[in-house]
Amino acid sequence: MYTKHGARLLLSVSLLLRAVPGVAAVEVSRPWTPADGHLGDTNNGCDQSPPLPPSEVDVIVSGYTTLVLEATHLLGGKSRSQRLKTGPGIAELGATWINNKTQKTVYEYSERFGLDTVVQYTDGDTIFQGEDGEVTRSTPGDDFEPEDPELALQEAAWSLLIEESAAKINVSDWGSFPEKKDVSFADWLDIYKMWEKPHLRALSRGLSRAIVGREPEDIGAHYFLDYIKSGGGLRSLMFEDQEGAQFQWIKQGTTAIATSLAEAMTPGSVLIHSPVHSVVQQNGISIITIESGQSFRAKKVIIAVTQNVYNKITFSPPLPCDKRNLVSHTKPGIYAKMALTYSKSWWRDAGLVGKFTSLAGPACFGWEISDASQDLYALMVFIAGSIAEKWGALPADEKETSIIEHLGEIFGKDLANEARDVREVQYVEWTTEEYFLGGPTTTLGAGMLRKYGAAMREPFENLHFAGTETAFEWKGYLEGAVTAGQRAAQEVVDGLTETKKA
Repeated sequence: MYTKHGARLLLSVSLLLRAVPGVAAVEVSRPWTPADGHLGDTNNGCDQSPPLPPSEVDVIVSGYTTLVLEATHLLGGKSRSQRLKTGPGIAELGATWINNKTQKTVYEYSERFGLDTVVQYTDGDTIFQGEDGEVTRSTPGDDFEPEDPELALQEAAWSLLIEESAAKINVSDWGSFPEKKDVSFADWLDIYKMWEKPHLRALSRGLSRAIVGREPEDIGAHYFLDYIKSGGGLRSLMFEDQEGAQFQWIKQGTTAIATSLAEAMTPGSVLIHSPVHSVVQQNGISIITIESGQSFRAKKVIIAVTQNVYNKITFSPPLPCDKRNLVSHTKPGIYAKMALTYSKSWWRDAGLVGKFTSLAGPACFGWEISDASQDLYALMVFIAGSIAEKWGALPADEKETSIIEHLGEIFGKDLANEARDVREVQYVEWTTEEYFLGGPTTTLGAGMLRKYGAAMREPFENLHFAGTETAFEWKGYLEGAVTAGQRAAQEVVDGLTETKKA
């Protein structure tokens, strides 16, 4: 099935993931096998490699030998599905939801590998907490609409402005955004006299934290609207109906997609404990050296690490100026995710859907994940932006306690004891993960997408660039990571095909 081209080379294509220098490998580089496990262990903060993009499979079926270099010991990365200590279920601490209609590529992989999808529970009321701590319970379809008519009108105008402006974005033409409006998201709102309104300012902070893990002053309006457009619009990103980004989740965890892809590869072609130190291109060949000193030769290389860690790899010759400038201007989102499990779904019993938003924090927003067949009843809580920065400075025990107590506050005194009766807690602070330094993706400030958007995906000699932030659709999501990998793989196959013809 697999044809080895170029007998004088160790490999023809190498996909580099989690390629970070300066960190000595804990164990000797070795092949990954299914015996290494399909899911992460239950230690908070344990390292895992990012999901293996379909670029590997796409390149393999085109007849080229491939090798994957993983910096740590397990596949998964931001698809971090970890086994629970207290039951047969899993805690999804990274990518969780998919959509069979709007995220067809990743859904097709879940189908191909026989994974079970569950439609997100939507039968119940939602909860909203304002910056002032006031809690409102809303019925489905009426999510968080203020009782004050003036605030309701403000909010309707605000959401319509963002939705319509995002819809006008051309995700393939970075120069088409009006230059005078190519300012920070905060300043862009100020153009429309919305930033000066306290309610809309608070909503804007909550929105930018939730979507990219940064404050409105930190991100460019063009970048943010492009990001929203890539995910199908504001409503798509925020909801869990048939058009929403949170429509379905995978019983086996999204990490199962990564491990299934790895198993589809030739045994021995995924090396773990293999952080990359350098990539040297010379005479049409790339030489990749890992921390142990071992080197590999490749005709083509796909770089799939997040852009904010490019500068931790030594490239020779150096990356082009625009790509280096892009890297220097990217900032990872500040993000953490906590899974809290219970003995039952007490929120459902109270007529709640298990979805909440808080502008006060520390728990910024969350959804429930429940499956009676696995005795799994969990609240998935996100901590983001400046709130996550403050929360991250707390001692470990206070981090858990602060979230649990906040849930008690959000759900109210009648349910506070239920919220505190936690069976198990697991969490990941993505900002402290050395091979990511944040999540769900990297962000750009005012004017940066216009200047460096073209450099984001542009190959450099025999180097090709993937990663979810390089996707045209669903940036920051598993779907984006998958399609970006496919694009890079096609570039590789096309390049090698042209070389053979020559």
